[in-house]
Amino acid sequence: MKAATELMPVTAAKQDMILLDEELFGPLSHDLDRPLRVLLTKPFQFATPLSYSPPLGLLYLASALRHRFGDTIEVELLDMKVRHMEPEQVRDKLRDFQPDVIGVSALNCEAAASYELARICKEENEQVITVLGGPFALRLADTIYSESVFDWIFSGSSERTFTEAISRQFRGQSLGDDLPGFSHRTCEYTHINTRQENITNLDEIPKPAWDLIDFPSYTKMQPFGGMLKEKRYALLFTSRGCPYLCNYCHDIFSKRFVYQSAESVVEDIAVLYEKHGVTEFQIVDDIFNLHKPRVEAIMNEVARRWPGIMRFTFPNGIRGDILDQQTIDALARAGTYYAAVAVETVTPRLQTMIQKNLNHEKTEWSINALEKAGISVAGFFMVGFPTETPEEIKATVDYALRSDMTLATFFTVTPQPETPLYETAKIENLAALKISSEAEKKGGNAYRDTSSWYEIATGFPLHKTVRHAHMKFYLSPKRIIGILKVWPLRSILRSMKGFIQILMPQKAVKAD
Repeated sequence: MKAATELMPVTAAKQDMILLDEELFGPLSHDLDRPLRVLLTKPFQFATPLSYSPPLGLLYLASALRHRFGDTIEVELLDMKVRHMEPEQVRDKLRDFQPDVIGVSALNCEAAASYELARICKEENEQVITVLGGPFALRLADTIYSESVFDWIFSGSSERTFTEAISRQFRGQSLGDDLPGFSHRTCEYTHINTRQENITNLDEIPKPAWDLIDFPSYTKMQPFGGMLKEKRYALLFTSRGCPYLCNYCHDIFSKRFVYQSAESVVEDIAVLYEKHGVTEFQIVDDIFNLHKPRVEAIMNEVARRWPGIMRFTFPNGIRGDILDQQTIDALARAGTYYAAVAVETVTPRLQTMIQKNLNHEKTEWSINALEKAGISVAGFFMVGFPTETPEEIKATVDYALRSDMTLATFFTVTPQPETPLYETAKIENLAALKISSEAEKKGGNAYRDTSSWYEIATGFPLHKTVRHAHMKFYLSPKRIIGILKVWPLRSILRSMKGFIQILMPQKAVKAD
């Protein structure tokens, strides 16, 4: 089991305090006779299946801007995804709000909509500053600048760098080249910054601007992770970074694991419960259970303060081979009823190749212990790695079918740019990689459909295999009963649409 770095303490270094430096606060010195206007957007680009959740990254940015600039800035949030708004439909909002800055947070599968959104914004007002962040922006500034009209691009955490760039721009200062993760261009020049921003004191980041969210609109939609028990939920992101070396990972927050204190996390829960009526929380950390004392402190305090009231899920997964009974008991006491465990592949050779190095024996124990504690487990599996054989794919599927887990999702491997796995796939079949990458940017879902790199490269019917795996898994009477016991009928029915989309045959994509 390999890790890249040690845990980072919660104490902050001086260079991480720019958000709290009172000397940098104060009104913006711009030429407008009104507050500076920033519109933060989440684009809508159809994918199969769709899931929805409050755009937590944008809520952090909104709060950071308010915290630094007070009433000299006006921030609005437009989640085009939850409204199913095509880029063209943003024009009325642009004319009404007249933003000076447009911020877009995008996944790779939202690239086309993001490009179109930026183009429309420039068409409405060529002076508006168009900004891109999110996983798609990570270390891809050169490519994005060649394909779009974005002015600024941020890689990784940007609560500090985005607010500082706004300050410099609208105080007439040079944008400079010292802000990590910040690339920018003008008519005269383009500056690409490949360093990644790291914030080591998460307790000092202003809390998300939850007042910008219409909670009922998300409850009506298919949530990230599939199912909900309560009618009102929120996301929590209590740590950043992951020290493990999985070579398919974006590493958007780097390998340095930093975390909120237990007290800060419980404060977030209290605010969401008392001010917004939230009683269910989806914790979406990359590796929430890495620091066991913190996990137990959070969960034990929740159980003490709100016995039997709160519900917790982990739809982004927890690391299975570092769980122990004490941690599982703490999760259960606090109201955890669902957790995803990322197994990926059961082939030792592939575990070594992808550098996940998961201990399957310990993970299997954790899956069984979670289920015994009343926490339904969803297994995450990846099939179609470079060099993977059909027999190895079958072994992973068979493992899932034999397991005691309640849910399972089989993803087709999607090599992402700037990851080691991408380079491996490039060497094995560059033509297939170009096709699959382009299909994803245009709205295809290579995690689910026939545009996967493996299927194009090898001709093996991977999508058909994945469909059959899902059908065999969920047609088990034991699992059907287990699902009916755990989730309300309304949640199950809402999830069925996405499940049916996964099972639908799709047209194959082939390399030239």
